[in-house]
Amino acid sequence: MRTPVACTTVTILMFAGACSDPPSGSATYGPATSAPAPTGAAVSSAECNAGISTEALPVWAREGFNFDGSGVPHRLGDQGGLMAILFAPPKADPVDGTKILWVSRLPVETAAPLTVSGVRSDGLTATQELPNGAGPSAVKIPEPGCWDLTLTWSGHTDRMRLWFTG
Repeated sequence: MRTPVACTTVTILMFAGACSDPPSGSATYGPATSAPAPTGAAVSSAECNAGISTEALPVWAREGFNFDGSGVPHRLGDQGGLMAILFAPPKADPVDGTKILWVSRLPVETAAPLTVSGVRSDGLTATQELPNGAGPSAVKIPEPGCWDLTLTWSGHTDRMRLWFTG
């Protein structure tokens, strides 16, 4: 038996483009270094995901949703400029990536790429340019763990941490 929540989630996935293959952009990976990453010591998945909410999406992030988004995991950037809407737990996958819908709270007059630069606590780095800017994407992270992401788009910058599973 299907529940209304399951059917609604499928509707969101289809509408948000998460079922299609958006352009993935270019991704580069760097080796772990002996110097500690800006995030310091390794953190647990619970600590890394502390900012993820399943409450209703803010009104500005609901475009394309046919309800308030309650139950859909999402994380607002530290500066409040960009939201990551997560349709499944982010998975480290350097080939296919993990689907994330990026929603900009800040005005975007001209579409510009969204650059996702990540560093894991051991210094491993990953950078990817998503050519279509905020919107549905396939973020390619090479290995599991807590990633401190710096996100730049249309003259804006925000940061957030996300745990990518194996």
